Amino acid sequence: MKPVALALVFAFAGIPVLAGVGVTLVEAANPVAWKALLQYPGIGRTVAVSAWTGCVATIVALGLAHLTVGLAAAAARAERLRTLILPLIALPHLALAIGLVLVLSPSGLILRLLSPWATGFHLPPDWQTVQDPWGLSLILGLIVKETPFLVLMLLGARAQFPVDRLMLQSRSLGYGPMKAWWVSVAPLLQRRIRLPLTAVFVFAVTNVEMAIPLGPAMPPPLGVVVWQWFTASRLELRAQAFAGSVLLLVVALGALAAAWGGTCLARLVLRAYAESGHRELRAERPFRVLALLVGVPFTFAISAMAALALRAVSAMWRFPALVGDHLELRLVAQLAPSLKMALGSTVTLACSTAIAAIALVTLINESLIDDVRWRTRIGVLLFAPLLLPQLAFLFGLQSLLVRLGLDGTWVAVGWEHTLFELPYVWGLLAAARKQLDSRLILTARTLGAGGLRSWRAVTLPLLLRPTLLAGAVAFGVSAALYLPTLFAGGGRVMTVATEATSAASSGNLRLAAAYGAAQAFAPLIALLFATLIGRAAFSGRQGVPR
Repeated sequence: MKPVALALVFAFAGIPVLAGVGVTLVEAANPVAWKALLQYPGIGRTVAVSAWTGCVATIVALGLAHLTVGLAAAAARAERLRTLILPLIALPHLALAIGLVLVLSPSGLILRLLSPWATGFHLPPDWQTVQDPWGLSLILGLIVKETPFLVLMLLGARAQFPVDRLMLQSRSLGYGPMKAWWVSVAPLLQRRIRLPLTAVFVFAVTNVEMAIPLGPAMPPPLGVVVWQWFTASRLELRAQAFAGSVLLLVVALGALAAAWGGTCLARLVLRAYAESGHRELRAERPFRVLALLVGVPFTFAISAMAALALRAVSAMWRFPALVGDHLELRLVAQLAPSLKMALGSTVTLACSTAIAAIALVTLINESLIDDVRWRTRIGVLLFAPLLLPQLAFLFGLQSLLVRLGLDGTWVAVGWEHTLFELPYVWGLLAAARKQLDSRLILTARTLGAGGLRSWRAVTLPLLLRPTLLAGAVAFGVSAALYLPTLFAGGGRVMTVATEATSAASSGNLRLAAAYGAAQAFAPLIALLFATLIGRAAFSGRQGVPR
């Protein structure tokens, strides 16, 4: 089983990424394209905006994630926290970005709540609160989206350490709860989430989906510029786009190198803080004030979803009315044929690829359960699509698909969707499988059950709930994928992600809200079904992994 599992991993994850990067590097070896790239107006500011927004968003998201998990651990609410953040993780990037535009814009929900009684505004002010030159709205969007993911990764790492015992030892030495967390627990967890954190950092620096509606427009981030070159009708821009993909990869690597230097500095600061001798018993009040920041991602995410729903069904939404003059489903009815087609293809792709990802990860888990070294290597390989900028290998992979005759087919799109779902499914199922007590399986084997029967009778039921949640998260990942669908589908596979991006880039917010609402609520419904089925299957039973 081990050779089969390794071969499948390399076929699904290793070969596509390596081939895509290789084709990109070959196509980018064009001096004329590099000259045109470096002479592009505002290229320096474009690179600076990408690095600035990615670095700030990742630092703030990581700090908020540690603060959230630390406060939850102090209050013994880690499991409740996991339940709260799963819907935010399933929320697609683009749907969240469109919702935040409807919340943050001068005619958005925030000013509607405050106008005219607090601001005196009867017309939207001439403020640039979205697509601002400093990228602050993009930074906020990235923080709202990436904080829950980092929280989930920290919770998964938390299960691998005796956190309660470490906290108790620190408290017995006289340290306050938050200093005990930052000194004794946080460094251990940080080491365990290096791969997910790198993936978050690379996405923040190179993302396209959230940068289109939220990022600066003059000039846009580098990822958006390269995406525009790839999708332009002028074929002479393709070589420049390949060169831009390599530059995007260089920018991501440079930002990672700078982050490594910042990590070394932070380690020195944390060591000095730990060795200072201060018990910080009276420092809980500032941390309680900071705890208010924990609710920021949740508040903005919920507000974004509410704004999407309101804008999709509001006929006329005059400022400063909080709700439209009258609510109607006429636009939804007009979009019914195309929306039904896009939603149908989205659900079909998401379900089939989620099943494929779960089956592959389950096979790997059972084949390499006792091989720690290979499990680590496989984890790194599966995270490869998230550790590289998507534009650095997706278009190269499309060139390979064209040569294989698979470009524009459902097989190609499903392959790439599975490629991006595997890291999330692995992160959820590998940790759950590792937590199972091996004595249960050993007991089944001693009673005469074979390997397959013991897995079916013991392992599978215990992993049912994590498997359902992993499937729901994989469903949300598939529904959110835009660039893989665009490149592998060649524009011939329509999903709600492609339609929402097209509407958002054209400036039609009501149309974008309609598609964004469909994109957002489909994964939430899948997550709700997974949760209800998991609870119904094990209602009244204790000790079942969640």
